[in-house]
Amino acid sequence: MALDEYQLIERLRRRAAAGLDASVRVGIGDDTAVVAPPRSGEETLLTTDQVIENTHFVNHAHPPDALGHKCLARGLSDIAAMGGRPRHFLLSLCVPAWASEKAWMEAFCRGLFRLSSSAGVALVGGDVARSDRFAAHVTVVGSVAKGKAVRRDGARIGDIVCLSGQLGGSWLGYERLRKQGSGQPDPAVQRHLFPEPRLALGRLLQRRLAATAAIDISDGLSRDLGRLTEGSGVGVEIQAANIPRFPGATLDQALHGGEEYELLFTVPPGVRVPRRSAGVPLTAIGVIHARRQVVLVSEGRRSRLRPCGYEHLSG
Repeated sequence: MALDEYQLIERLRRRAAAGLDASVRVGIGDDTAVVAPPRSGEETLLTTDQVIENTHFVNHAHPPDALGHKCLARGLSDIAAMGGRPRHFLLSLCVPAWASEKAWMEAFCRGLFRLSSSAGVALVGGDVARSDRFAAHVTVVGSVAKGKAVRRDGARIGDIVCLSGQLGGSWLGYERLRKQGSGQPDPAVQRHLFPEPRLALGRLLQRRLAATAAIDISDGLSRDLGRLTEGSGVGVEIQAANIPRFPGATLDQALHGGEEYELLFTVPPGVRVPRRSAGVPLTAIGVIHARRQVVLVSEGRRSRLRPCGYEHLSG
């Protein structure tokens, strides 16, 4: 059974109502949402992202609950990289006929609201429209202590470069997904379909580790590392042997694979970084230096690491 616009909005409104708190004065059902401003001493964080059919996923391979999860996870990861706390989000959907089927949309909502509940972020509005292909556009609103957002441009010479989790799993999972579909309980496939935003780690960076810079790895380590160092006006040298790889992933997949949503961050020398945060391993992989290059040291050889990750406007 296909859902019409009213039925779809009603389903979203009912599911969203369970996650509302006292900060939401008006939620779904009016022209705009009305929410209380951040607490005194905090600033607002705003980020937007999108998941588009045949650009970020293919319908026959990616299950709807994974799409619901990922379309929100992307924005939550941006909030995590700034050391913030997510508060609310807006969702706009472009819905083709196949996605308006009740079973598909229910599964999409299940993945979306499962993550929103665990992250403590409430859906407060959005839009729906008919389209030839599916797209989900999400805007996440968060907050952070005034002047304490962890930015990309703060890395300094001598800082230690650290990384959460393991890399290469999402690329490996996508390759396996294309070959075997989503029915197999493969850890790499699950890694690709259900990335976990590192919200607890982001707050740890901001509150306890004196992180000087951070970025989430959405487009590949080589590309996002270049963005961090370019923003900070510095260079970096990383050790290939220290880069934690997902089981079965190659070094190329770890260096250049996108959609990891791990946090890459820098801390001053002397700061003690714990081995794990909320069960996620943290690893030092390099050091910031003055020369504005990203250098990879592998088996004793030094070479310039060029960005080869995902490029949004290529092709």
